[in-house]
Amino acid sequence: MDILAFHLRGKMAHFRKYYSNSSALSYWVPPRTTLIGILAGLLGMERDSYYERFSLEECEIGLALCSPLKKTIQKMNLLMIKSSNDLNGSAEHHSQTATEFVIPWDLVNGYLDYKIWIHHQNKAIQAGLLKLLSPEHESFYYSKGIALALGSAQNLGWIETDKIYQGEPLQDVEEKRHIASIVAAKDLTQLDVITDGNYSYLKEDLPLEFDRERKLTAKGKGDFIINANGTGIWGSAAKLVQLENGEVIAWMH
Repeated sequence: MDILAFHLRGKMAHFRKYYSNSSALSYWVPPRTTLIGILAGLLGMERDSYYERFSLEECEIGLALCSPLKKTIQKMNLLMIKSSNDLNGSAEHHSQTATEFVIPWDLVNGYLDYKIWIHHQNKAIQAGLLKLLSPEHESFYYSKGIALALGSAQNLGWIETDKIYQGEPLQDVEEKRHIASIVAAKDLTQLDVITDGNYSYLKEDLPLEFDRERKLTAKGKGDFIINANGTGIWGSAAKLVQLENGEVIAWMH
């Protein structure tokens, strides 16, 4: 299968957790729902019109951390905006909201680096993404009116294309190997806990897909194992895919 790889990068991100209320907590990684929103925006699709076209059955997406990251909390002074006159900050009802941001471990010299792999069953959509994110474009992309952000609008980011790979499913679910991407907890058959400082495992409950009413489907969320140090996962799992460059990845499902 043809698998398009690209990097989603930036200085800071906020991927708000769907159950967060008074404190705006963030996921460590962009959920699949965020990623398909970015892809649909690049293709010029209208908001809330693309959920079925990027369903779990139609679109395979893998995600990896390629740099160590951490979190910080900042107080955001939010305004209640009912008209353009409220934008100057003079109105009442300011809200001090604790907001969690994901940042690089080295904020001055580093940046967030998420690697994305995608394979779409719809050949027209796959071809459109290949054209927009062709490796020939190097560190830029052609968008159709979207401003790329890592979650909330103030966290601007950019895309750097990688390569188009050929990938094949792996059959041996018991063999231990290095897995470059995050892995669904339900697929893991073994996870090696290594204490040499290169691995910092955590589990996150991520949304995966919506229905037409923007509600999570029956398969719309799942637990994933993530290495916050950006060095992948060492263990064994089902439903893995090996790329032609030797990398092993797992789809988000």
